[in-house]
Amino acid sequence: MPKFPVSALILSVLLAFSTSPAFAHDELVSQSPALDSTVEAGIIRINLHFTEAPMATAFGEGNLIAIANAATGEQLGAACALIQGTDLATTVSISTPGQYKILWRAVADDGHVSSGDYQIKVVNNSNYFSDQIGNRCIDEQGNELDASKQELLSKKIEQNDGFIQGLAIGASFILIGGLIGGLLIKRRQKPQSRSAAK
Repeated sequence: MPKFPVSALILSVLLAFSTSPAFAHDELVSQSPALDSTVEAGIIRINLHFTEAPMATAFGEGNLIAIANAATGEQLGAACALIQGTDLATTVSISTPGQYKILWRAVADDGHVSSGDYQIKVVNNSNYFSDQIGNRCIDEQGNELDASKQELLSKKIEQNDGFIQGLAIGASFILIGGLIGGLLIKRRQKPQSRSAAK
């Protein structure tokens, strides 16, 4: 049986759990409103500029922009975006001052999906008010997308989400460490038992 060096085992485990992409794909170059900028309440145009034009997908699927309350994580309205050259664009209506998170997902022409988010601050010095808060996504036929029928880009933050996630990650590391340790001990015990039998 060929010997498998411990360093090769550790390297393969690290590579298996690596989350960084191996190849560059369509990247976000700039955004408007800018990261951490302050904007006036009202109809806010969101424009994301990429290195390449996103792949054409059905409206409300694939290429998406949404806005969420940064404190609660609650997405406000449906998620959608129009492709305009190398840009994704949408408009949102916000009247309540506070921190908001702009979330996006883009599909590159090779099918690779990238996503991200950034925050903006909204102030309301103009006393803007609207019953329609968030993203209103209306397709070419005039039909409004229903956010309840979409996979949300953001969900409301639950109090115990971080705790449960931490437990799951910790348990995974303990399990993997136990398996590796068991394999190493078993491997060391085999040569000793053979020499004792002679």
